[in-house]
Amino acid sequence: MGHQEANREELSFPSADGRSTIRALLWQPKLAAGERPRGVVQLIHGMAEHVERYDAFANMLAEHGLAVCGDDHIGHGASCDPDAYGCLPARGGAEALVADEHTLRRVMTERMGADVPYLLFGHSLGSYIARVYLAEHGRGLAGVVLSGTGTLPVAVSWAGHALARLTCAVRGEKYRSKLLDGMGVGAYARAVPGASGCEWLSHNEKNVAAYVADPRCGFMFSAGGYAAVTKLTARACSLSWARRAPHDVPLLFVSGAEDPVGDNGKGVRAAAKLARRAGQRHVDVRIYEGMRHEILNEKDGARVMGDVLSWIEARLDGKGR
Repeated sequence: MGHQEANREELSFPSADGRSTIRALLWQPKLAAGERPRGVVQLIHGMAEHVERYDAFANMLAEHGLAVCGDDHIGHGASCDPDAYGCLPARGGAEALVADEHTLRRVMTERMGADVPYLLFGHSLGSYIARVYLAEHGRGLAGVVLSGTGTLPVAVSWAGHALARLTCAVRGEKYRSKLLDGMGVGAYARAVPGASGCEWLSHNEKNVAAYVADPRCGFMFSAGGYAAVTKLTARACSLSWARRAPHDVPLLFVSGAEDPVGDNGKGVRAAAKLARRAGQRHVDVRIYEGMRHEILNEKDGARVMGDVLSWIEARLDGKGR
């Protein structure tokens, strides 16, 4: 199929946080009159980035007849003012991240039809959102792709949550703590030392440079933001939450073999093992050698995109179930 830009549209809806307006993008495949997309893929972006970074991936999926959507989370991208980047409410922030994804799914289902297969693609923080979403609202999904995920000890996440909440109480929710950041994103930067501190994202220097130059990326999370994220990861990595997910939704874990978020593959395999232990019947894992965290943005990212597309198409065809 020849390269064709998708029809891109902007959407908006009120956030479950009660104060934000969520901005979303929809990439529509170019179809004949009366024709419907083969499926819908909802992108869930990571921490300190925005959904427009997935434009090339979304266009590739749309070229193959898939509608693609994704929003900027609260405290991210077009869903807030730049001075509020990384600011999420300590109370209800984790729940709002998940609830907003469900709102977008409802909007898309109303537009595309309830019988059109629906899949999620969550990267990094987005993968943890997707894992909790699967437990809460997973019924009816045709598949979930988890990119750049990992396994964080639940007790460690709750300890981080307690520290973040204490920081909120003492300094306020919007306070940006170097201690919290050093325990969070800073740990990944230390795992792959480099001039920018963002080398852990990918071997692809152009991608790292673009991330550093983008004012919508790389900002420090507030204490409230870390309180929300640690609560989310604690839930995503717990067996009790994993057991709540429907057991017939196929899962694909994809990660770089040098991704510190996934502990160089070990945390990814542990997450897949947790899913199987919780009763998931269809779990696939692909670890890519020579790649770091943002596998879609590595020099050979097109290969990863192709593999994800093939897996999605197999789900649409009813294979591998």
